[in-house]
Amino acid sequence: MKGSFMNQQKRKSRLRISLTLAMLVLLIATMLVTAACNQPGGKDTGKLPDPTGDPEASEKDRVKAYDFALLDQHGVQHRLSEYEGKVIFLNFWATWCPPCQQELPDVEQLYKDYDLNSKELAVLGVVLPSGDKSPAGNRELPLEGVEAFITDHQITFPTLMDTAGKVYEEYKITGMPTTFIIDHEGYFIGYVQGALSRELMDYYVDQAIEEMAE
Repeated sequence: MKGSFMNQQKRKSRLRISLTLAMLVLLIATMLVTAACNQPGGKDTGKLPDPTGDPEASEKDRVKAYDFALLDQHGVQHRLSEYEGKVIFLNFWATWCPPCQQELPDVEQLYKDYDLNSKELAVLGVVLPSGDKSPAGNRELPLEGVEAFITDHQITFPTLMDTAGKVYEEYKITGMPTTFIIDHEGYFIGYVQGALSRELMDYYVDQAIEEMAE
Protein backbone atom coordinates (compact mmCIF):
# COMPACT_ATOMS: atom_id res chain seq x y z
CA MET A 1 0.00 0.00 0.00
CA LYS A 2 2.83 2.36 0.93
CA GLY A 3 4.66 1.50 -2.29
CA SER A 4 1.54 2.25 -4.32
CA PHE A 5 1.20 5.64 -2.62
CA MET A 6 4.85 6.48 -3.28
CA ASN A 7 4.52 5.49 -6.93
CA GLN A 8 1.46 7.72 -7.25
CA GLN A 9 3.36 10.62 -5.68
CA LYS A 10 6.27 10.08 -8.08
CA ARG A 11 3.90 10.00 -11.06
CA LYS A 12 2.39 13.29 -9.91
CA SER A 13 5.87 14.77 -9.48
CA ARG A 14 6.93 13.68 -12.98
CA LEU A 15 3.74 15.09 -14.48
CA ARG A 16 4.24 18.39 -12.64
CA ILE A 17 7.85 18.57 -13.85
CA SER A 18 6.82 17.81 -17.45
CA LEU A 19 4.06 20.40 -17.30
CA THR A 20 6.33 23.09 -15.84
CA LEU A 21 9.08 22.39 -18.38
CA ALA A 22 6.54 22.58 -21.19
CA MET A 23 5.27 25.88 -19.83
CA LEU A 24 8.80 27.27 -19.67
CA VAL A 25 9.44 26.29 -23.30
CA LEU A 26 6.15 27.78 -24.42
CA LEU A 27 6.85 30.87 -22.32
CA ILE A 28 9.99 31.50 -24.39
CA ALA A 29 8.06 30.98 -27.63
CA THR A 30 5.26 33.26 -26.47
CA MET A 31 7.64 36.04 -25.47
CA LEU A 32 9.33 35.85 -28.88
CA VAL A 33 6.08 36.60 -30.71
CA THR A 34 4.02 38.64 -28.21
CA ALA A 35 5.23 41.60 -26.20
CA ALA A 36 3.82 42.58 -22.84
CA CYS A 37 3.04 46.10 -21.64
CA ASN A 38 5.48 47.30 -19.01
CA GLN A 39 4.18 48.41 -15.64
CA PRO A 40 6.12 51.45 -14.38
CA GLY A 41 7.72 51.07 -10.99
CA GLY A 42 7.35 47.29 -10.99
CA LYS A 43 9.85 44.70 -9.84
CA ASP A 44 11.38 41.79 -11.71
CA THR A 45 8.98 38.93 -12.21
CA GLY A 46 9.36 36.35 -9.45
CA LYS A 47 10.87 33.02 -10.39
CA LEU A 48 8.96 29.82 -9.77
CA PRO A 49 10.68 26.68 -8.46
CA ASP A 50 13.26 25.08 -10.74
CA PRO A 51 11.45 22.08 -12.25
CA THR A 52 14.67 20.18 -12.94
CA GLY A 53 16.25 17.62 -10.66
CA ASP A 54 14.84 15.05 -8.27
CA PRO A 55 11.01 14.71 -8.31
CA GLU A 56 10.79 14.40 -4.52
CA ALA A 57 12.91 17.53 -4.09
CA SER A 58 10.61 19.32 -6.51
CA GLU A 59 7.66 18.37 -4.29
CA LYS A 60 9.32 20.06 -1.32
CA ASP A 61 10.13 23.18 -3.37
CA ARG A 62 6.54 23.86 -4.40
CA VAL A 63 5.38 27.42 -3.72
CA LYS A 64 1.91 28.21 -2.40
CA ALA A 65 0.16 31.04 -4.22
CA TYR A 66 -0.26 34.20 -2.16
CA ASP A 67 -3.80 34.27 -0.81
CA PHE A 68 -5.87 37.44 -1.07
CA ALA A 69 -9.43 38.74 -1.00
CA LEU A 70 -10.60 41.46 -3.41
CA LEU A 71 -13.88 42.80 -4.73
CA ASP A 72 -14.85 42.20 -8.35
CA GLN A 73 -16.56 44.55 -10.82
CA HIS A 74 -19.91 43.82 -9.15
CA GLY A 75 -18.72 44.38 -5.59
CA VAL A 76 -18.57 40.64 -4.81
CA GLN A 77 -15.61 39.50 -2.72
CA HIS A 78 -13.44 36.65 -3.99
CA ARG A 79 -10.78 34.93 -1.89
CA LEU A 80 -8.24 32.94 -3.87
CA SER A 81 -8.12 30.07 -1.38
CA GLU A 82 -11.87 29.56 -1.78
CA TYR A 83 -11.12 28.18 -5.24
CA GLU A 84 -8.87 25.37 -4.00
CA GLY A 85 -10.08 22.15 -5.57
CA LYS A 86 -10.06 23.82 -8.98
CA VAL A 87 -7.28 24.83 -11.34
CA ILE A 88 -7.01 28.65 -11.28
CA PHE A 89 -6.29 30.78 -14.34
CA LEU A 90 -5.22 34.08 -12.74
CA ASN A 91 -4.82 36.85 -15.31
CA PHE A 92 -3.38 40.32 -14.54
CA TRP A 93 -4.38 42.83 -17.21
CA ALA A 94 -4.84 46.56 -17.88
CA THR A 95 -7.27 48.63 -19.93
CA TRP A 96 -4.42 50.59 -21.58
CA CYS A 97 -2.51 47.48 -22.70
CA PRO A 98 -3.04 46.42 -26.37
CA PRO A 99 -1.90 42.79 -25.82
CA CYS A 100 -4.37 42.58 -22.92
CA GLN A 101 -7.17 43.83 -25.16
CA GLN A 102 -6.16 41.23 -27.74
CA GLU A 103 -6.28 38.45 -25.15
CA LEU A 104 -9.45 39.41 -23.24
CA PRO A 105 -11.99 37.85 -25.66
CA ASP A 106 -10.24 34.48 -25.35
CA VAL A 107 -10.11 34.74 -21.55
CA GLU A 108 -13.83 35.54 -21.58
CA GLN A 109 -14.58 32.54 -23.79
CA LEU A 110 -12.46 30.28 -21.58
CA TYR A 111 -14.57 31.40 -18.61
CA LYS A 112 -17.77 30.58 -20.50
CA ASP A 113 -16.47 27.24 -21.76
CA TYR A 114 -15.97 26.11 -18.16
CA ASP A 115 -19.48 27.18 -17.15
CA LEU A 116 -18.62 30.40 -15.34
CA ASN A 117 -16.17 28.83 -12.85
CA SER A 118 -18.53 26.00 -11.92
CA LYS A 119 -16.33 23.19 -13.32
CA GLU A 120 -12.66 22.22 -12.82
CA LEU A 121 -11.38 25.67 -13.77
CA ALA A 122 -11.73 29.09 -12.16
CA VAL A 123 -10.92 32.14 -14.30
CA LEU A 124 -10.07 35.32 -12.40
CA GLY A 125 -8.75 38.67 -13.63
CA VAL A 126 -6.93 41.30 -11.57
CA VAL A 127 -6.70 45.00 -12.42
CA LEU A 128 -4.86 47.83 -10.63
CA PRO A 129 -7.15 50.90 -10.73
CA SER A 130 -5.50 54.27 -10.18
CA GLY A 131 -6.28 56.12 -6.98
CA ASP A 132 -4.84 57.49 -3.76
CA LYS A 133 -3.61 54.06 -2.63
CA SER A 134 -2.25 52.78 -5.94
CA PRO A 135 1.52 52.79 -6.70
CA ALA A 136 3.17 55.86 -8.23
CA GLY A 137 3.32 55.76 -12.01
CA ASN A 138 0.20 53.65 -12.37
CA ARG A 139 -1.33 54.36 -15.80
CA GLU A 140 -4.62 52.60 -15.15
CA LEU A 141 -8.01 54.30 -15.16
CA PRO A 142 -9.74 55.03 -11.84
CA LEU A 143 -12.10 52.37 -10.52
CA GLU A 144 -15.15 53.85 -12.27
CA GLY A 145 -13.27 53.93 -15.58
CA VAL A 146 -12.18 50.30 -15.24
CA GLU A 147 -15.74 49.25 -14.48
CA ALA A 148 -16.98 51.18 -17.54
CA PHE A 149 -14.34 49.50 -19.72
CA ILE A 150 -15.44 46.08 -18.45
CA THR A 151 -19.06 46.87 -19.24
CA ASP A 152 -18.28 48.30 -22.69
CA HIS A 153 -16.19 45.24 -23.62
CA GLN A 154 -18.74 42.78 -22.23
CA ILE A 155 -16.32 41.16 -19.82
CA THR A 156 -18.20 38.89 -17.44
CA PHE A 157 -15.44 36.83 -15.79
CA PRO A 158 -14.68 38.06 -12.25
CA THR A 159 -12.19 40.92 -12.48
CA LEU A 160 -10.80 41.81 -9.07
CA MET A 161 -9.90 45.38 -8.17
CA ASP A 162 -6.49 45.64 -6.49
CA THR A 163 -7.00 49.25 -5.42
CA ALA A 164 -4.03 49.26 -3.02
CA GLY A 165 -1.66 47.38 -5.34
CA LYS A 166 -0.87 44.76 -2.70
CA VAL A 167 -1.61 41.76 -4.92
CA TYR A 168 0.40 43.21 -7.82
CA GLU A 169 3.30 43.67 -5.40
CA GLU A 170 3.07 40.15 -3.96
CA TYR A 171 2.92 38.59 -7.43
CA LYS A 172 5.75 40.89 -8.64
CA ILE A 173 3.90 42.05 -11.75
CA THR A 174 6.15 44.02 -14.11
CA GLY A 175 4.29 43.55 -17.39
CA MET A 176 0.82 42.73 -18.62
CA PRO A 177 -0.89 40.56 -19.35
CA THR A 178 0.65 38.10 -16.92
CA THR A 179 -1.11 34.79 -16.32
CA PHE A 180 -0.47 32.40 -13.45
CA ILE A 181 -1.66 28.81 -13.51
CA ILE A 182 -2.33 27.55 -9.98
CA ASP A 183 -3.08 23.92 -9.24
CA HIS A 184 -6.07 22.53 -7.36
CA GLU A 185 -4.10 22.54 -4.09
CA GLY A 186 -3.25 26.23 -4.39
CA TYR A 187 0.36 25.84 -5.59
CA PHE A 188 1.94 27.60 -8.55
CA ILE A 189 2.42 25.54 -11.69
CA GLY A 190 3.85 28.33 -13.82
CA TYR A 191 3.27 31.73 -15.37
CA VAL A 192 3.47 33.51 -18.70
CA GLN A 193 4.06 37.22 -19.29
CA GLY A 194 2.51 38.26 -22.61
CA ALA A 195 -0.75 37.59 -24.44
CA LEU A 196 -1.69 33.93 -24.80
CA SER A 197 -3.40 32.42 -27.79
CA ARG A 198 -6.48 30.35 -27.06
CA GLU A 199 -4.52 27.27 -28.07
CA LEU A 200 -1.91 27.92 -25.38
CA MET A 201 -4.60 28.66 -22.79
CA ASP A 202 -6.22 25.31 -23.55
CA TYR A 203 -2.88 23.52 -23.42
CA TYR A 204 -1.95 24.89 -19.99
CA VAL A 205 -5.42 24.34 -18.55
CA ASP A 206 -5.79 20.81 -19.95
CA GLN A 207 -2.41 19.77 -18.54
CA ALA A 208 -3.23 21.19 -15.11
CA ILE A 209 -6.63 19.48 -15.04
CA GLU A 210 -5.00 16.22 -16.10
CA GLU A 211 -2.63 16.52 -13.14
CA MET A 212 -5.60 17.13 -10.84
CA ALA A 213 -7.19 13.87 -12.00
CA GLU A 214 -4.08 11.81 -11.17
